[in-house]
Amino acid sequence: MCRMLVLALLLFGSSSLADDSNQKLTPVTIKLHWQNQFQFAGIYAAVEKGFYREAELDVTILNGQQAPFYEVETGVVDFGVSGAGLVVERLKGRPFIALAAIFQSSPYTWLVRADSEIKHPTDFIGKTVTRQSYADDLSAMLLKFNITPSQLNIVEPTRADIDNLIAGKVDALTAYVSNEPFLMMSREVDYRTLSPHEFNINFYSDIVFTSEAFLKREPEIVDAFTLATLRGWQYALEHPHEIIDLILKDYNTQNKTRPHLEFEAQKLSELSLYPTVSLGHMTIERWQKIAEHYQQLGLVSNDDRLDGFIYDPSPRVSIWLKWLVYSLIALIVLTLIGYFIKRHHAKILSEQIALQTAALEAELEKGKVLENKAKRESERLQTLLNHTLEGVITIDESGLIQNFNAASVRLFGYQPDEIIGQNITRLMPAQHRHHHENGMSRFLRTEQSSIIGQPVELEALHKSGQIIPIELTLSAFKWEDQYFFTGIVRDISLQKAEHLALIAAKEEAEKANQAKSEFLSVMSHELRTPLNAILGFAQLLQSDKQDPLTDTQQDSLKLIIQSGEHLLKLINDVLELAKIETGSVEVSIEPVSISNAIQYCLPMLNNLADRYQVTIRTGEIPQQLVLADLTKLKQVLINLISNAIKYNQPKGEVLVTGEIMSPINRLRITVQDNGMGIPQDKQAYLFTAFDRLGQENSGIEGTGVGLIVTQRLIKAMSGHIGFESTENKGSRFWVELPITNQASHSESLNHQGPVSTADNPFLADSSTLILHIEDNPANIKLMEAFFDRLPQYQLQTCKTAEAGLEWLEHNIPAVILMDINLPGISGLQATEQIMANPRLQHIPVIAVTAAAMPYDLQQAEGLFTAYLTKPVNFILLTELLNQYSKPEVHSTEG
Repeated sequence: MCRMLVLALLLFGSSSLADDSNQKLTPVTIKLHWQNQFQFAGIYAAVEKGFYREAELDVTILNGQQAPFYEVETGVVDFGVSGAGLVVERLKGRPFIALAAIFQSSPYTWLVRADSEIKHPTDFIGKTVTRQSYADDLSAMLLKFNITPSQLNIVEPTRADIDNLIAGKVDALTAYVSNEPFLMMSREVDYRTLSPHEFNINFYSDIVFTSEAFLKREPEIVDAFTLATLRGWQYALEHPHEIIDLILKDYNTQNKTRPHLEFEAQKLSELSLYPTVSLGHMTIERWQKIAEHYQQLGLVSNDDRLDGFIYDPSPRVSIWLKWLVYSLIALIVLTLIGYFIKRHHAKILSEQIALQTAALEAELEKGKVLENKAKRESERLQTLLNHTLEGVITIDESGLIQNFNAASVRLFGYQPDEIIGQNITRLMPAQHRHHHENGMSRFLRTEQSSIIGQPVELEALHKSGQIIPIELTLSAFKWEDQYFFTGIVRDISLQKAEHLALIAAKEEAEKANQAKSEFLSVMSHELRTPLNAILGFAQLLQSDKQDPLTDTQQDSLKLIIQSGEHLLKLINDVLELAKIETGSVEVSIEPVSISNAIQYCLPMLNNLADRYQVTIRTGEIPQQLVLADLTKLKQVLINLISNAIKYNQPKGEVLVTGEIMSPINRLRITVQDNGMGIPQDKQAYLFTAFDRLGQENSGIEGTGVGLIVTQRLIKAMSGHIGFESTENKGSRFWVELPITNQASHSESLNHQGPVSTADNPFLADSSTLILHIEDNPANIKLMEAFFDRLPQYQLQTCKTAEAGLEWLEHNIPAVILMDINLPGISGLQATEQIMANPRLQHIPVIAVTAAAMPYDLQQAEGLFTAYLTKPVNFILLTELLNQYSKPEVHSTEG
């Protein structure tokens, strides 16, 4: 009653108290048993939300390194927070009162790697572990399974415990559930915990306590403080993000990150069991059990001093008043007993006569009652069986059916009077009956069976002769020295049909996916082939030094090249998205320098920046290697920076910076612009394919797939992408990739920087014979125009693979340029024949093809000397010719 009165005063009198400017607050102190963190969120909430002030208390919070037993006992502080070890101090005679248990389970746990062999306490034997002296419940957990310290290799804890666990130097750590597991997660190392409560060792934790002296002197303050603290904890658990903001602002003495505090809030909320269990809940029975664990650990010698240990806020009744009440009750009871004894003696004679008469009648009635009861029980059991959804069939050890419920009637078509008394084999197809008979005989002989208690799929026989698939779960029991068997039967015809439908749907989806891949391959080839001629002739015209074009013609040619390159980019973006969606994108993860990748991309983006009158500026980029696919990373950077350029404003700026995110061991690359920004209502659709967010008619080139390709490439490299944007102020995109300390060994192999050229970029160094196998007239003419500028090469063209192979019977060229999609024999088949011919297998074969899909590259893997996709980069082709051609012309006559 007193507790309810205080609560009512707190709830309904808070406003008047707050308005009283002369209100006097009682100062009290509470000392924590550790440093500030979410572990004490409820106390911070009670201070900041005014719950203590409403209770007329001015609370001071003190940090600590251990439970403040001495300070509370001596009165230095009024309240303290302790682990379950509080009960040990009580049993040693120290006058402590437990007010409320915030956590219903202990936060201490054993931490092991996910691949560890330790899955049960018995697995700790012979393992190397760290041990914290204060985690008594972990010791109790091992002791429960008779594991002693001598069976473990115990080492002292160090600051390098997490590193040692990851490296396998120790097998298990004593951990706090919200700290060390977060460090493992931050390092992306999978882990597993073994907590005491999983093995029925349930210790309370974070118990708010005071002394008997303070409770006796200030009972109202203790009650008000306890209620306000529990209000604070309720608020903290229901508003964790608000309290995390408060801790980061005023209580973050340990400098924890927001993700760490969010992880801590989640784990500790689970330990509180709120709202399933009331905050502060404790029982003396559970404290008694905890005391028994401490007694087994040898920390206390008895567990009989727990009377009055748990705080009871109810008013205390005077012992004299209790004695008076008990005396009155005893007097009344004795008076009533005397009265009833007197009446009993008066009636005893007549009752004995009546009892003797009734005994005979009762004996006769008893038999009738038992008979009716047995009949009702039998009917009830049969009704219960008839209302089950599955068929229930009981047979005896000779196989005769004893019971057949309503669901079995629906399943098999037989009425009970048709089938009861018949052998169970009547419900089985003929080819399966001998298996049943053999199994029954074996069980009766050995009392062992592989199917009893296990659901098995079988075929059954309907009355109509139809075969039906069923699932049967069989159990056996003995009654009056005879075995009986009960089968639970379920019709699985629908599941079988659904399974077959799923298989058919999967096959159909695979066919559709194959058709999609084939369509994309054809489209890639058909679109690249004409682009090869367009961009190829444009490159030749642009680089013609003998008959140079006028400035006006050069400007027109630039527009042709820009439009062709834009169309090629659209094709590549759409095909790239298609490859990602079909799961065929592959990444080659290796150590990569972010700085080098950015410097590679900038020259290619400067022309675009000049066209849009935008300046690209790079800030500080950490010289740190990340794990990524260099080619895919360049594509990501080009996509983000080109978007920042195109959606900027004239005279705008693009800033590229880098930052190491130490808590999560990642490097963040940020691309920021001061352009038009993204409206708030369209940001949710930013990573949607082909959605340009209303920019279709803006004149800005694009397909609407660049960002979704970027997002999925980053995901394939185990990275993250995010953005912030304000309309008319600009956008900031960032990607994060894992940091590595490995040396970069292959970046130089993948780096294909701009090729330096002289006045004539198509310079060759010797006169050689080149065979070109190509069926497209425009591409033949383009290649002839290209080689016309290279008099040191002699070009021979064949329009089919068959013609090329026939020509090779009499000639040996220095290099073969091979198209793949040819009429008749394909370029792949022709190359295989060339490689199989000892006379020709030394000749370099360079694929020059529009087949650019992953399927095409996979088919050609290891076959060609080099693989060029159309539109052809003539500078790269020239380098390959210089590398693989020979100075002399070889010719033989057959």
